[in-house]
Amino acid sequence: MIGIDSSVLIDVLRNKSSIDKLKSYYNELLCTSEIVVYEICYGFYASSQDTYERLMELESVLDVFVHIFPVDRKASVKSAQIGGRLARAGKMIEHRDVLIAGCLLANGCDKILTKNAKDFKRISGLKVIEF
Repeated sequence: MIGIDSSVLIDVLRNKSSIDKLKSYYNELLCTSEIVVYEICYGFYASSQDTYERLMELESVLDVFVHIFPVDRKASVKSAQIGGRLARAGKMIEHRDVLIAGCLLANGCDKILTKNAKDFKRISGLKVIEF
């Protein structure tokens, strides 16, 4: 199972040729977090472009995902553990990225495909694959 970060989905939605690159990972079970969905939808609503059309594009991309993990208690606790360790080490990253990693790890996914490798590499137990 491989988790997909918002940076990858944003790239796929902006650049249709990137979908072929994402398709090369279809042999894996793809998953993501509701935090990723939030980040992308926030961008849609904050822009002046046609939100409905963009939401439909996102839905069509997400249709191939096996899991879109919620932020439940298990994910919240795992995220807090990750964030606390990073804060103590003076290596804190954005809270949304901590929540994304926490959701994935709490649900048995230890790999993430991202364009933001620098921050995710700080998280112990998460294998980072650069897109």
